[in-house]
Amino acid sequence: MLRYTFYHILHLDTVLFLLINNNFHFSILNENMRAVTFLGNGWVAYWIVLLYVYIYNRSKFKLSFFVLFLTQLVPGIFDIIIKRLINRPRPIVALHKLILKGAVHVDLLGRHLTEHSFPSGHSTTAFSLAVALAYFFPKHYKIFYILACIVAFSRVYDGEHYPLDVIAGGILGYGFAKIALLTYKKITKTRGYNFEKN
Repeated sequence: MLRYTFYHILHLDTVLFLLINNNFHFSILNENMRAVTFLGNGWVAYWIVLLYVYIYNRSKFKLSFFVLFLTQLVPGIFDIIIKRLINRPRPIVALHKLILKGAVHVDLLGRHLTEHSFPSGHSTTAFSLAVALAYFFPKHYKIFYILACIVAFSRVYDGEHYPLDVIAGGILGYGFAKIALLTYKKITKTRGYNFEKN
């Protein structure tokens, strides 16, 4: 029964992947989606966010740097561990035989990655960044979470992840970033220790 349920979930995930990847492509969106997906790349997004914080919140830059580092580090570690434990193949690999037979088609706009599909690292990064930015700029929190959702969608659009991968990545990024942030706030409140001043 459990195996059947697991198989059914994976089948539904594949159906949703193909539905999104095959039916939402427009030439005008292709390059834009490739650009959007870079917002979930930690090496790119982290420095863009730091620059943004430096410009608009310079008085608290040291605090911002530390909190950003913390909210990225914790989800990032768990993302790497889960990826290697599960090692789910990317859609282009899992569907390779069906693609060769012409039974299905995958629009792959990104790199030809083959493994570590679950969870989506870009989605993890995007949502953990959204948590940090919402903390710094609470009035604009909706914008940050909308951008995170677009990044997650772009990973399926680009053919690099299943919907379940990006959902799990979003939950992982949001959940562990929140835990890291709440832990930091609790320590600074109860012990009066300010990390960024040391």
